[in-house]
Amino acid sequence: MRIKILRLLIMFLLPAGVMFSQDFHYSQFYNEPLNFNPALTGAFDGDQRAIMSIRDQYRSVSYPYFTFSGNYDIKLLPNREVPGYFSVGAIFNYDKQGSAHITLFNLNLTGSYTYFVNEHNLLSAGVMLGVANRGFSTEDLWWDSNWSEADGIASKRFPPNEPFDRYRFTYLETGLGVNYRYQHSPRNNFYLGAGLSHLNQPSHNFYSNYTGDDKLDMRFSLLGGANIKLMESLDLLVNALYQKQDVYEETVLGGGLKLYINQKRGKNYALEVNFMSRLDEGISPAVGFYYNEWFVSMNYDVVTKKNLSDYTNYRGGPEVHVRYILKKVRPLRDLKICPIY
Repeated sequence: MRIKILRLLIMFLLPAGVMFSQDFHYSQFYNEPLNFNPALTGAFDGDQRAIMSIRDQYRSVSYPYFTFSGNYDIKLLPNREVPGYFSVGAIFNYDKQGSAHITLFNLNLTGSYTYFVNEHNLLSAGVMLGVANRGFSTEDLWWDSNWSEADGIASKRFPPNEPFDRYRFTYLETGLGVNYRYQHSPRNNFYLGAGLSHLNQPSHNFYSNYTGDDKLDMRFSLLGGANIKLMESLDLLVNALYQKQDVYEETVLGGGLKLYINQKRGKNYALEVNFMSRLDEGISPAVGFYYNEWFVSMNYDVVTKKNLSDYTNYRGGPEVHVRYILKKVRPLRDLKICPIY
């Protein structure tokens, strides 16, 4: 009986402990750019952009992981001719993990400046500043003090005797990013950039008198992608991400096709199919649909590395992204219709 309890402890507590010092992630990282690189603020074809993302994974485990992100960014185009433009954005993240119900509430502000090197080459630099709040709950946790040798049972009526100074704490978030973009046309472009998060490496534990190494490690992200026009109604898509945070590394590679069903103004329809691979961990097929300024995409992670295969079926889960881009119609410059003599 006690061996079974220990196994349950390992199954439920270990994933939460591992994820405690590791940031959340998305398989469709290219549809959630501001969370990876603040220099991508304003890097889109339009004036304003809003994105909502939901990730729900590991439902086969008793305590699944859930992530929600909502962000908005806008270009601040200058009134006079200058070789660039500013952009600002805002990000909200909510994440919940494991049996300890480790939660994260995060609100960040981003800003970037994009410089036109020439007609086709752009360089961007961005910053991020925000605040985060992390907490947990002991309601579904089991401790060694819950075990009674005399009764031979584990019960919640036995007190855990685990003193915590706090169940929530707040810390400052910081980040920097750079990005290069080659824009030959809307359907032929390439970008590559890098982002660095948690520059201040804030304290990250629930004990105020803890003397060990409790810093939140910096996260490095290298993000790139390309859109290549193959024919009038078909584009090739390529995406890649590499991330490193302390001993944790993640590499996601993939690509797909975008099929233009209708390209008439006001009736733009397109279908996008992608296939992503998180190396040595799993695969993630995705399908998306464009309707004018709206875009909806969904993928399902299939986990091939079964870390918990000794205890349960370990599967992935769905991820959904919704995006809306507003493009303003700009008035023509004031021109005299006919000369005045």
